Amino acid sequence: MCKMNKTILATMAEVLLFTRETCGACATQREQNEGIEDAYPGVEFREVDIRTDLETAEEYGVGKTPTTLVSANGDQTDEFVGIVGRNELEAALERATRQSTGLAQRLTNIVRG
Repeated sequence: MCKMNKTILATMAEVLLFTRETCGACATQREQNEGIEDAYPGVEFREVDIRTDLETAEEYGVGKTPTTLVSANGDQTDEFVGIVGRNELEAALERATRQSTGLAQRLTNIVRG
């Protein structure tokens, strides 16, 4: 498989955590998320401070923190406003991972011919 295809397939599931520096609930959410990246190595995790990256917050329509968005293949699959429990987030990640894996397999089949 060519390098470009590997890059595309590697970032098909994503979690965006929108925070603010002064947000106490955001610190709690970070604690809830500890170690989750290790359990989902195929998922890209990013944190966005809505005060320093207002453009991204506006792009996603986020105004409250913490807000967690989960997406697969570029499509939002789940949105959590406020603190999301670990089990809920893992369930959302499982759904997104299944969705992105399905697309990854179809793309691999296309590339291989």
